[in-house]
Amino acid sequence: MGFWSNAFKIPEHPEPSAADRELILKAVEKIKTREMDYIASLAVEASRPVHGLGAQALVFLQPFLTTVFGAEKTNKFVELMENPKAVDFFLKSLNGENQCPNKNLK
Repeated sequence: MGFWSNAFKIPEHPEPSAADRELILKAVEKIKTREMDYIASLAVEASRPVHGLGAQALVFLQPFLTTVFGAEKTNKFVELMENPKAVDFFLKSLNGENQCPNKNLK
């Protein structure tokens, strides 16, 4: 019965690493600096049922995002937005539930 217990199992997404969390916190800091935290939170929450498509929307906006974050970080951020656990960490950080490096931000 070992085959059937694993036949239809969906792989679980990994927890974001420390480097991933640092990248997310930097993105949150830049979003809050530009006072776009409510818009970003709304966009991420609205696309929650379709994370893959939401990440592809970031690919569409990549030319604009690379001017702020750089190409390598933008690609990594797109990968993170496809991971539901990373999205949860992003939203908690955006809403102030996680520690943000800059205490002066909202």
